[in-house]
Amino acid sequence: MSHTPLPSLPYAMPPEWTTHQRTFISWPVQDSMVYPENFIAVQNWYLELVLAIAEFEPVAVLVNPEQLEQVQGLIEERQSQPDCPAIQDIDLLLIPHNDAWIRDNGPTFLKNSTGALKAVNWQFNAWGGKYAPWDLDDAVASAILAQYNVTRLDAPLVMEGGSLHVDGEGTLLTTEECLLNPNRNPSLSREQIEAHLRTYLGVETVIWLKRGLSGDETDGHVDNIACFAAPGQVLIQVCDDPEDDNYTITQENLALLEAATDARGR
Repeated sequence: MSHTPLPSLPYAMPPEWTTHQRTFISWPVQDSMVYPENFIAVQNWYLELVLAIAEFEPVAVLVNPEQLEQVQGLIEERQSQPDCPAIQDIDLLLIPHNDAWIRDNGPTFLKNSTGALKAVNWQFNAWGGKYAPWDLDDAVASAILAQYNVTRLDAPLVMEGGSLHVDGEGTLLTTEECLLNPNRNPSLSREQIEAHLRTYLGVETVIWLKRGLSGDETDGHVDNIACFAAPGQVLIQVCDDPEDDNYTITQENLALLEAATDARGR
């Protein structure tokens, strides 16, 4: 995979609350489901999710080629019903994928002060090689960026979108359990990973929590335990039962946050 050198990047990853142009959703794949017998029900709920979002903004739905006709039919049938909400654009993108977790395998969009876009194409290995195959998912970000003609920055490390949260003012929140896991980037040190995050995402300060929730198959994604609500404000999940495995984990993370200082000195 090519690597675009970035000596200076005037682009940065925006926070969750930033106004955006559209939502991307990957249509579920039956073969990748834990309970494949529930596929019809899952499709119906995905359809309702797509329509609910499309009331307010365009939605781009990634579908495998063999799914296209069926998904088109589901949308058209639902739109013909009188209780279907009025919707904006729904675009079906023929982009092959193994699984539906586009937050993790999709691109990380960046913007500059004028609103111009670029995006990071991370390497993806299905959460440390847990769920083969993942070759199609690793190509999802590149396919999306080609579809919308967005400049692609190929980052030389494995990363998932759910492992990162930013405040839009130079601070990034993540966990050691995920980013330092040897099943992701075994040849990179904490300092090297942090340098890549600064370079590609335009952040200045990285706040490292220790671990994610007990039993999290993603190896501790930060989006399961904490997120920025605004610059200088973090919502964090805390367990108050000392008998629960998550008690020590969440109390430790809370203490780390209370001691941390963000990029603006807060």
